Amino acid sequence: MASNKELLYQERLARYNTACEGGKPDKVPIRLTLSEYAAKHAGLPLEEIYYDLDKNVIAVDKVLADFDIDVVFGSPSLWWGAAHDAVGAKYAKFAGRHLAPNQQFQFVENEYMLPDDYDDFIANPTRWILEKLFPRIHEEFSEPGSWRGSLALIKGASSFLMANNKSLEAEKHWAQNYGIPLASKGMTKAPFDTLGDTLRGLKGIIKDLHRRPEELLKALEVLIPHNIYYGMASSQYGDNLPIFMPLHRGSYPFLNPQQWSTYYWAPLKKVIEGLWSQGKRTIFYAEGNWTPYLEEISELPDHSIIFHVDKTDIGRAKKILGSRFCLSGNVPNSLLAYGTPEQVREYVKRLLDDHAGDGGFIIDSAGIMQIDVKTENLEALIETTRKYGVY
Repeated sequence: MASNKELLYQERLARYNTACEGGKPDKVPIRLTLSEYAAKHAGLPLEEIYYDLDKNVIAVDKVLADFDIDVVFGSPSLWWGAAHDAVGAKYAKFAGRHLAPNQQFQFVENEYMLPDDYDDFIANPTRWILEKLFPRIHEEFSEPGSWRGSLALIKGASSFLMANNKSLEAEKHWAQNYGIPLASKGMTKAPFDTLGDTLRGLKGIIKDLHRRPEELLKALEVLIPHNIYYGMASSQYGDNLPIFMPLHRGSYPFLNPQQWSTYYWAPLKKVIEGLWSQGKRTIFYAEGNWTPYLEEISELPDHSIIFHVDKTDIGRAKKILGSRFCLSGNVPNSLLAYGTPEQVREYVKRLLDDHAGDGGFIIDSAGIMQIDVKTENLEALIETTRKYGVY
């Protein structure tokens, strides 16, 4: 006989999956992307979250014990400082080591890929990463092939496995003890973001649009099968949960319409369609404003994405996408951080009344919740959704 927690897990998972598929569950699912807020709620300084994997689980435990939600994204921190320190990462700074004990991590953007690297990257990206990128972004790889570099490679791989195993343990723990499923499994990116976030940086890739557009297009084509593979591999293939895809440089107005269609959308569409052909839905986490691009996004296969609304006009998104894709969001982070519980209640009720009635809707914050979110506002969001988000 199934336990109460097992039944609760199946109930929540069915509710979430029904909404993801565009259907009407018994009530609107609550999916909150809590991030570093979970550390704040658990009374833990960020340095402990960044350097102690067990504290990440403890922080989420506190959230699940105190709040009535349906699915959880996972640990409050995407970053394990110890793993990055093991290889001498130059692109990240962490609380308790480079920053104050309760200061949020910082990503150090730079042109880690140089303009002259395009040919080598296109010819063999894996070799280029090992021989060129690793020594640039990791101090411990400064001498490729040395004993120090080889040891760093072992340490980096080992830390990745340790973090992955802890995540798998946490997933089982939350299911068994709280009846909570994950909201997603695995992640990938738009090819343009892979280049623009981590390798060329924003300044570098914007220059490339004008100075070396053909090389940029070839590099984006190389990344399409890689990003499909990474999404499938990190999701462990067989699971029914969607793949998380945070989208950055595609929001308006980073690119003009022609640039967006050619360099951002065309490769991204191929990644999403490639994942969908293998049975994997994508959480299209559209950070910023994507209103001008909704018509092109509607070209995707039915139900292949969950369109997450941050600053996109949700009325337009509902009109253009709502009959074919699940929508999620879009309670503003500014409201959760600086508003009052009554303002949150009013916003959430209006959101549900206007956009959730036909099903295919998941309530969530507009963006990933940081430590400035007020607990009383989060409570207001949940209470209002449970009161008015019933079918």
